This record gives sequence, structure tokens and C-alpha cells, in this order.
Amino acid sequence: MRIKGIIWVGSATGNRQATSEFFAEHLGLRVGVNVPGFTQLIAENGDRLELFDPDSIEHGQLDTGPVAGLWVDNVEAAHRELEKAGVDGLTDIDRGRDGHGWFYFRAPDGNFYELCEHPRPRPTKRTAAG
Repeated sequence: MRIKGIIWVGSATGNRQATSEFFAEHLGLRVGVNVPGFTQLIAENGDRLELFDPDSIEHGQLDTGPVAGLWVDNVEAAHRELEKAGVDGLTDIDRGRDGHGWFYFRAPDGNFYELCEHPRPRPTKRTAAG
């Protein structure tokens, strides 16, 4: 398994509204979803920052600080690999409506991380130097 990028960060926050407004107004992230208890903000390249209330049912197991989503080619193979290695806190694979898949695991540092895949290539923006 190889990590292709860090494409998602999720964070439980007791001040979700003010935090989401800060990221949108001052840092230029676009609001994708804003419903009670959950806000999704999207960067120009498609990376996402998701903020959720601490009592979120969907994210209740994430009891550590911000969680980074690490992009892999094959979420099922990655899950099997970590399961075989006996990794703690391994959750089942979830699927979004667009087909992307993800699961969480607890690393040796005690924090949760996410491995995820996307059904189609993500847009990238090349710079003059890149």
C-alpha cells in the first residue's frame, strides 16, 4: 500500500459555525454542505475539511484531535492489509453516494486516521514551477 496524498481532514469542534465561517471567509474554502452538526468545506483542488459537532453520531468513534484522510488506490486491499497486521480500532469500510470508500484505524500514537479512495482521478492544479 502507498499513500498518494492527504486529501481529507475531519475535526470535532464545539464551535463549528464560527470555525467554518473562518475557513470560508478568510481562507477561501468553498462550503459544500452545511447542515445541523456538520459542515464540509472544499479547497480549489477538491480536498475537503469536514467539521462536525463533538456529539456527531457518524463520527462518534473519532475521539482524538483532527483526523487526516490518506488517499490510497484500493481501500479494500488496504483494509485487508491492516486487518492482517492486527491494527487497533479498524472500522468497517463505508461508501459515499459517489462511490468513494473509507475506513478509520487507530495508529500506534493513539490517534485515529482514515484511509480512503476515490472513484475517479481528483483534479490537480499545476503551477508554473510544477
